[in-house]
Amino acid sequence: MSAQPRVIHFVTGGGSGATKVALELACGHLRTGNYDPLLVLRRKRVPLPAPMQAQITATGLRTAWVDRWPKWTTLCQLAALIAEFMPQVFVAHGNSEHIWGRQAAFAAGIPVVLHVEMNCERYPFWRRWAALRLNARTTATICVSRGVADHVQKLGLAGPRVEIIHNGVEAARYSVGAPPFASRSQDIVMVARFARQKDQPTLIRAVRRLANQGWTGSLLLGGGGKASHRRSCEKLVRQLHLGGRVEFLGQVNDAARLYHRCRAAVLSTHYEGLPLVLIDYMAAGCAAIGSATVGVTDIIEPGVNGWLFPVGDDAALAQTLTQVLAGGPAIEAGVACGHADAPARFSLGKMLRRYEELFGELLH
Repeated sequence: MSAQPRVIHFVTGGGSGATKVALELACGHLRTGNYDPLLVLRRKRVPLPAPMQAQITATGLRTAWVDRWPKWTTLCQLAALIAEFMPQVFVAHGNSEHIWGRQAAFAAGIPVVLHVEMNCERYPFWRRWAALRLNARTTATICVSRGVADHVQKLGLAGPRVEIIHNGVEAARYSVGAPPFASRSQDIVMVARFARQKDQPTLIRAVRRLANQGWTGSLLLGGGGKASHRRSCEKLVRQLHLGGRVEFLGQVNDAARLYHRCRAAVLSTHYEGLPLVLIDYMAAGCAAIGSATVGVTDIIEPGVNGWLFPVGDDAALAQTLTQVLAGGPAIEAGVACGHADAPARFSLGKMLRRYEELFGELLH
């Protein structure tokens, strides 16, 4: 048994932003040597993305899987893993994993149990009821943005202590080799899963407006997600006669090269926690444009390090894209500020340090 305190990170195995954060934290513990990690993943219908699996293999990170359903199977398998690993800290990331994870952790008597809220989730009644029953015993609730903290506190789902810890990215993955902004194409990129939360249709409608004004670039849409939402976007592209101007790329494994091609990178969305993809855009030297909603506004200061537009407003987004794609000193200054902000404000090192400092404080 390791001399370092042991920590389990429990998260979905579907490759979401929560998966990425939990994986980076667990790998970070291996680098610092301050904690002995086990990453526990809950099975999903989709496999763990290949880059995440490669990261696990390369680092030698210990991982384990539990079944996604029925609930009692998930809990029994978690209980067995906890009994074997005997962690002092249990970190439950995302919805609904934070419910099942905390239930198993409380039953096992783990000293420090943390709930990480990644998004402004729409809780059904039964899930909210289940989460409410766990609050008083939760050591702390970690929220990835101020907006998320406000959301969970309004719903009454926060534990006795609330901490805001921004997610982090490895900016060098995207900044190395980034070409000058002025040398890039007029193409626009958005990488996000196709889901109700995301708002690719507003971006597609904005691109129709740009095309009417003579824009000659392409819109590149990357990401997996629900086939029904992708089909709806494909139908909209046909209706707006944008065939040949919009590319559906599917899951993107080499995002840096894609971002380096484009001047503008957009996250059109209805709500967020703290969207890592915006930070990736900034690190890659793109003009980062996002919907003015929770989580996005924790990252983008409009006109300083990026640009915002009202949620669902394709006319305003088209106007912003026209301005950004034209370039010029003011645009390049904003891009440069975003490029510097990515490692300074949202680094993996900063995120890891905040988590490990919190673990240490709560264990003593």
